[in-house]
Amino acid sequence: MFPWEHAAVGYNLISLWARVTNRRLDGWAVLAALFGTQFPDLVDKPLAWSLHVLPSGISLAHSILVSVPVSVVVVLVARRYKMTTVGVAFALGYLSHIPGDLLYSGFFFGNYEVIQAFLWPFSHGGESTAGGLLGQTWFYVSRFGVYLYQTGAWEFVLLEVALLGSAVWLWLSDGTPGLGLMKRSITGIRQSITK
Repeated sequence: MFPWEHAAVGYNLISLWARVTNRRLDGWAVLAALFGTQFPDLVDKPLAWSLHVLPSGISLAHSILVSVPVSVVVVLVARRYKMTTVGVAFALGYLSHIPGDLLYSGFFFGNYEVIQAFLWPFSHGGESTAGGLLGQTWFYVSRFGVYLYQTGAWEFVLLEVALLGSAVWLWLSDGTPGLGLMKRSITGIRQSITK
């Protein structure tokens, strides 16, 4: 999945979780969830594609043998510091990444060998082939572009619109959590530059 798709899935999940548990999402929880949705790729892609430490861009941080224990530790630490919502938001964002990649790679692109990657280090998916982070990123972006010209791509586009649209709708219904935090951050950066 692309970053915006992971973010949408993660936001939908934490928004629904907050509604079911009667919690209010604040900017820190949204930031934690968004970071969690990107976390596996932020770890695995550079380590595989640039540093060649991992066999694939879907390995260490994508593994259920790593993601579940890391998520549990994050929630326990957050709970200790009375930030349970932030910890759970990160964990839900992180754990939503794995089924998202499974569905995306398998269902839309027929890459069923990716299932092996989620049991790293016992098995892993295909080796990363293109050179470097930019080369591999370009490979996936161009492959996505080619896919959009195929006959069945309209189904994917509809799913994409529904996924992103539902995330925006939920975010607006939740009162745009995180927007105030972003505005304060931009104001702080602007003030530090102009001093």
